[in-house]
Amino acid sequence: MNRHDGLKWLSTVLLSGLIWSNAAIANTGTDALEGGNGVGADALEGGGTMSADALEGGINASPVKCDGQSPCIETSTGLPLKVLPRPFSNIYLEQQANANAVAMANVQAFSPLYVFAREGIDLSDPSEPQGWYQVGSNATQAAGWMQARDALEWRQALVVAYTHPGGIAEGRKPVLMFKDAESLRSIVDAEDMASKAAGVYAAVEKSEPPESVISMEPKRYIDINRQFYILPILDWEQLDIYGDEVRLLQIAAAVPGQRGADTLNDSGYMDQANTGREVDQGAGLDNLSIDVVFVMDTTRSMQPYIDKTRDAVKRMVQATGDRLKDKVKFGLVGYRDSVAAAPAVEYTSRNFTPELVDANALIDVLTNDAKATPAGSLDYAEEVFAGVDVGLRSEWRPGALRFIVLVGDASAHPRGHPQNTTGKDETDLRRELDDAGVHLISIHLQDQRAAEDHNQAIVQFGQLAQVRGSDGQQALIVVNAFKEGDFEAAVDSVVGGVVTRFEQSLALRSLPPPPPMPEYGADLDTATQGQVAINKVWEAALIEYLGKGARPPKDIVAWAMDRDLLNPTDTALEVRVLVTREQLSSLVQALDRVLEAFEKSEKSQGQFFEALQSLSGQAMKRPEDLGHAQNLAETGLLPSFIQSLPYHSAILSLTNDMYASFTPEQRVQLEWGLKAKLAQYVAINEEVDAWHRLNESDPASELVHPLHIDYLP
Repeated sequence: MNRHDGLKWLSTVLLSGLIWSNAAIANTGTDALEGGNGVGADALEGGGTMSADALEGGINASPVKCDGQSPCIETSTGLPLKVLPRPFSNIYLEQQANANAVAMANVQAFSPLYVFAREGIDLSDPSEPQGWYQVGSNATQAAGWMQARDALEWRQALVVAYTHPGGIAEGRKPVLMFKDAESLRSIVDAEDMASKAAGVYAAVEKSEPPESVISMEPKRYIDINRQFYILPILDWEQLDIYGDEVRLLQIAAAVPGQRGADTLNDSGYMDQANTGREVDQGAGLDNLSIDVVFVMDTTRSMQPYIDKTRDAVKRMVQATGDRLKDKVKFGLVGYRDSVAAAPAVEYTSRNFTPELVDANALIDVLTNDAKATPAGSLDYAEEVFAGVDVGLRSEWRPGALRFIVLVGDASAHPRGHPQNTTGKDETDLRRELDDAGVHLISIHLQDQRAAEDHNQAIVQFGQLAQVRGSDGQQALIVVNAFKEGDFEAAVDSVVGGVVTRFEQSLALRSLPPPPPMPEYGADLDTATQGQVAINKVWEAALIEYLGKGARPPKDIVAWAMDRDLLNPTDTALEVRVLVTREQLSSLVQALDRVLEAFEKSEKSQGQFFEALQSLSGQAMKRPEDLGHAQNLAETGLLPSFIQSLPYHSAILSLTNDMYASFTPEQRVQLEWGLKAKLAQYVAINEEVDAWHRLNESDPASELVHPLHIDYLP
């Protein structure tokens, strides 16, 4: 999803009014702050009420069922109701705020608690919520009672996450967090917004922030997949800036397992937040290592390039000797075409290095094992996506910077093509590369005899090589396949460039300054293309690594804009949905049945819903719902939490007539798109580090993953 589309998603999410109940926008009372330190009342004030229009269509809480024994269930989603404690709140043994009846004092702020009962809850006045919640840190036992004024009902597991900030020179500014909407709006509404915002950033840079700015995102990158945090949305306002819709968000900030407010009044937090993204402060550059996996076309035209890649690695070894033997590891994946369509090619994709190896071992593999096949394919395109799919699942070393170098002369079979074996395309794989922390450099060999294939290949190779955090920049090298020395120059610049930037980073103990950029629009030779590409991806990768030394802010409520204040075209916050393994599993099972129904209706020439009913009736609590359903959402087949999320889904709106009207191409694209998402769910489920605890006592089944909202069907 590009930045523009991501904002469309955010707009859909927020405008639906389904994120938070009225309690979520209640002001924090001063009693809740007594006994605490680090966050003044101003830091937690500023929560307004949503407009009547925004409340229509679902912001008012849907019915909740409580049986007194297990967590309350929100009927529209089937999910247990949870609340987020405000800072410095207590859990009491009974429904009385008595200091002698405290069951748990100073509960961790914004760490979700299960609700077992709701007594006297009245949220009609957001400034004075009334009543009590019986709460517990797990789904099996209540711990006591919490005042409604001290808690926020969390009706949807939707959060926002910081985007990759980009490079030093062209990246976005960190998110500033204001004490109230008025302070933020005074900048956004200013005649010279950029100038006023620049003044605030300058003051923060000098450790002299205005009182209106209570905290900030660190300059260094905080990757939610590796340093888990949550930023729930409490309230929002929509504005128009230069004809583009932006949102001012009231957010809570929390880090599971940690407590203590992080404000700019705290010099320790201020110093670490102001540390430049290029600086090693706590990340441990001494432990830096890099993994480079070549994903190469091994069809019959490619043997000369396999040999030249081997020679480039040899030259790197000659230049560095053994000093990088343990620091730099390599891998090799070969790809050809679908074996089912062309058995003579022997394999679709093959991992020649199940475990990554040193440079000398890679030279042996390139010399003895990785041979181009003499067999031909059915068409010019190859199974590029299958190769990348295998490559990104390499046995990467923990903590290593991860790079793929893609080398090929043909485009990939698009998703839905009979010879596409993964069901994925460049967009699907780009998302997976981002989540896996893998940076890809593409080398596209161009044979003028196949000029009609070049445009499609460039789109695919370029999208795969998009530089993380950039505004569409690509680490793409275009090589004339028949120009002497072109490929050697390209592969030398990549292999040698990675090693050079690595050693420079270790020597400087920071991100090396980028070399002078070529003049815009200049016709670059392949060596220069390679240098530019490696500089871009190295910067993006090392910024991610150095971000490990930073920590996200926590235990505050503040207002922030979802865009860069200096450059509002850059997205600063993106939407995620927290899912448990059980929810992901139920989604997989439901989509499996939908795909089976697609296949059955095709074979029998029958109606899609009839096929779905025959396959799913026994698995449903109310199979009769299928017979009356007007669309897939009404069947009750998909998990209720999916149906309640405020996003547009082609699957949920699918009807018999719609499916019948699809062309064969549209049906194939729909089916293969779902298969690609299923593969992504499987990969996420198997990734141990992708799952996080919201509370220390959470069982394994309650671990959550911050899923991109565009991963949903």
